[in-house]
Amino acid sequence: MSVQGSEKAMNWWKNPHSVRGPLIVTVGLILMVGFLITNILSYQISKSSLREALINNELPLTSNNIYSEIQQDLLQPVFVASLMANDVFVKDWLLDGEKDVAKIAQYLDEIRNEYGLFTSFLVSDKTRNYYHFKGLTQSVSEKDENDQWFFRVRDNAPAYELNVDHNEAQGNATTIFINHKIFDYDHKFLAAIGVGLKLDTVAGIVERYEESFGRNVYFIDEAGKILVRSQGASITEENIVSGKGISKIAVDLMAAKSGFYEYERNGEVMLLNTRYIPELGWHVIVEQQEARALSAIRKGLVTNSVIGIAVILLTLLVVFYALNAFHSRLETMLLESKMSHRQQERQASELAALAEHGAILNDQLKYEVGVKNRFFSIIAHDLKSPFTSLLGMTQMMAQMSDSMSKDKLVEYARDVNETGNRVFDLLHNLLDWSRLQMMENTLEKEIISLEEVTQENMDILAPIALEKQVIIANRVGDIEAFCDRNMVLTVLRNLIANALKFSHSGGVVEITATHKGRMVEVTVSDTGIGMSENKIAKIFALDEKTSTDGTAGEHGTGLGLPLCRDMVDRNGGKIWVESTVGKGSKFHFLLPAEYSEL
Repeated sequence: MSVQGSEKAMNWWKNPHSVRGPLIVTVGLILMVGFLITNILSYQISKSSLREALINNELPLTSNNIYSEIQQDLLQPVFVASLMANDVFVKDWLLDGEKDVAKIAQYLDEIRNEYGLFTSFLVSDKTRNYYHFKGLTQSVSEKDENDQWFFRVRDNAPAYELNVDHNEAQGNATTIFINHKIFDYDHKFLAAIGVGLKLDTVAGIVERYEESFGRNVYFIDEAGKILVRSQGASITEENIVSGKGISKIAVDLMAAKSGFYEYERNGEVMLLNTRYIPELGWHVIVEQQEARALSAIRKGLVTNSVIGIAVILLTLLVVFYALNAFHSRLETMLLESKMSHRQQERQASELAALAEHGAILNDQLKYEVGVKNRFFSIIAHDLKSPFTSLLGMTQMMAQMSDSMSKDKLVEYARDVNETGNRVFDLLHNLLDWSRLQMMENTLEKEIISLEEVTQENMDILAPIALEKQVIIANRVGDIEAFCDRNMVLTVLRNLIANALKFSHSGGVVEITATHKGRMVEVTVSDTGIGMSENKIAKIFALDEKTSTDGTAGEHGTGLGLPLCRDMVDRNGGKIWVESTVGKGSKFHFLLPAEYSEL
């Protein structure tokens, strides 16, 4: 790039209106952050997977394999000891009085040489003589603590045992003894016979295990003393109880038959698996340094990071030169084009919003006009009939009053009163509905006591309840709601009046309220005639004629429940009914329990 080109590049890089500089920085940051996150997540997942594999598979598998090989390595000596214990020659030699010591020594020596064992021996129960492959070496005594193994073998139930002890006949070398019982032909105890492996032989076996499995291996007795360890083992102390780091888990480790543990030593996390060998009374521990296991993954992380950063820098360099190739005027034209496009989009969005709002208003207006037309149609129809009846009866009473009896006049007067009440109810509902339409969204919401509103309606409707002998029970309790008090008063009055209307004499109308989250559910239930499913589907519809006479012949307008639904909706709730023919009805409606923007 020429000096002039470099100056131009620096000019657009410093230009506050240019997007190229921030774009390169942003792309670089996105690539770098994305790469680092991906690389770190990949490392963490690989680390977790490898750790899980070590804990759940590799360390337990190594421990089990070593356990199996230990059993295999000790199987031949156990088998040899069993053959010796059942050898007719040995039994007959003992039963004949143990006369020729050289024969039994030769026999023990042949066994030792044939199978490559460290030692072989026989101890007679009758004479208490200890026969060695070198001959008669000593006698055992119950008073000697070192001879207690013989009496333990004699008195214990198993046919043989394995134990680690010092071999007095061979320089007190630490030896793994396989002690086997010998019985005569009547199955009476004659002697203990067996062979021994030098502990150094086991150390060689441990080295073989380390070479085979690539991990540190320890054999530890029940007191925590390290009997054998592989070369390069991290635990250098003689006992794990005093070992650095491992001492914290030593007690738990020695108490477990098997399991996984981890500890820190010299700032390194050590993972280990333990397995108890009951035949020896030892624990075999397989140890793995976590950092060593993860070294390959860390090298991969570093390599990937270096390559990734190089690729990112190369990508940014290419982007830099590519952007610098465009003329600044093209950037200006693009900016102007974007501004013009955004302005058009904004105008189109505003026009679309206005059109959508207009469509909504139009649909709402059509719906409200339709509802009003249906409402006034229902009112006109329902007013015409009672007024016709009212005018006809009053005309008859006026024209024929002289010829009518008093009882007949009273009957007509009662009919006129009932018809007048129906007209009054219709006008009352019409006024309520008209008030709702004029109020629009100007509700006077406040926190009200539902118990007080319910009791106020009960006081108003008490004469009707008394006349029909129906009990009204206010079980609302101390519960409040956030709503328009007059509307809720109207809703409850309509629901309670309906419940009284369709209740039989002796029935019960109950009003309850419960909290439902941030809402309050009010229920008006009765034990009256109930409703069918077909009837339930229509009772809240303003364009359906659903009025039904009450149990005492009371007439209705069919407008009360649609008005209730409208009022409940305006207060941010909903209303529904549950009913069964012959078993009464339950009207439920929800109201906000606290201040709400609804």
